[in-house]
Amino acid sequence: MSQVEEFVKIVEGVKDHDVKVVIVTGKPGSGKSKVLREAAEEKKWDYIDCRLLITEKFLEVPPGERQAKAPEMMADILEGYDSEVILLDRLQTLFVPVFHIDVDALLHKLSEKFVIVTAWPGYLEEGKLCYDKFDGTESIRISSEGFTVWNVD
Repeated sequence: MSQVEEFVKIVEGVKDHDVKVVIVTGKPGSGKSKVLREAAEEKKWDYIDCRLLITEKFLEVPPGERQAKAPEMMADILEGYDSEVILLDRLQTLFVPVFHIDVDALLHKLSEKFVIVTAWPGYLEEGKLCYDKFDGTESIRISSEGFTVWNVD
């Protein structure tokens, strides 16, 4: 079984889960994004750059309200696509502190309507998905509990 076939099987297996989120982990250059793009092409799933979720309408929301409104606003954008499986690229876009987005809560909420798949731009350590920006300005830690984590070797 190829890596893409294994990945597709994992994604299709979460459709009945309460939390329909697949987090793809692996070292930089391991092929995380490549597997996502190939599976998207093969299965006709939507491959979306997270920068498209940060719209002018979202930026007009007062910062204190963004965390609460982000899931609904971003789900509205994703509903415009024609796929029950959404592959999100450049997830780290949503980590920018001025956006005030709780990525953990966002992924959980979006998974109520879609199967969400994303390449994690960091690493998994002791049950936590970790992301550290090189300049030290951002450090994200969220629990991997409830998510399906698949590692690219």
